[in-house]
Amino acid sequence: MTLSQLRTFLAVAELGSVRAAAGALFVSQPAVSGAVSALARELGVDLIERDGRGLRVTPAGQAFAASVRTGLRHLDFGVRVAGSVEEPGRGMVRIAAIATAAERLLLPLLGRFRAAYPQASATIRVGNRAVVWAAMRDLEVDLVVAGRPPIPADVEVLGRATNTLIVVGPPSEATALRSRRQVLAYLTRSTWMLRETGSGTRDATDALLARLDLQPTAMVLGSNGAVEAAVVAGFGVALLPLDAARGRIESGAVARID
Repeated sequence: MTLSQLRTFLAVAELGSVRAAAGALFVSQPAVSGAVSALARELGVDLIERDGRGLRVTPAGQAFAASVRTGLRHLDFGVRVAGSVEEPGRGMVRIAAIATAAERLLLPLLGRFRAAYPQASATIRVGNRAVVWAAMRDLEVDLVVAGRPPIPADVEVLGRATNTLIVVGPPSEATALRSRRQVLAYLTRSTWMLRETGSGTRDATDALLARLDLQPTAMVLGSNGAVEAAVVAGFGVALLPLDAARGRIESGAVARID
């Protein structure tokens, strides 16, 4: 059993065909078939089988692929760690961050990092809270900048910051609200701009609506920037990080609803 065989089988399992795996690995189709066949003989189980004119991974193959995927990620991580000990200034830092952090926090930090370590490199994967924490769990990244993990995570917390969330709306209506009754009536009849499921801001919005016993009309958008733009355009209201909405509030494009 070799690393090459394991990587080849995983490519077949993930891409669904010998031809696609051969193209991705830049090898011949017979080489891919031979590697998978040799691996199956050594394991004593069928890993793939014919399915009409194509192939499908057997249940045993699916279970094996999951273990191989995890094992290779640990191996790749170990290789990178070993290399960073020898040449710490030449390595790569892989970061996953929620959109707000990527847009408003990471770029200045990476600028200073690159100045201090000009031969190092960094990658940033942007996603919602569920996506970035899953990437950390699966050893696909080294650092995460996000809210509370939605899954059990064996991580070391390197730093914390407050993340104040506020409700904002179009200033033409929001600034006229004077009492709690007016606010609740306005929030009830307004359309709420929501992030997608898996976003920490979405979880906080759902919790707020439940606490206020509101079931308003909603529109789901894929980023805080899109949510901000929808509020500016007068589509409705939204719960947003104060840091993300501060510029819009100061310019008068949206108004904070207390």
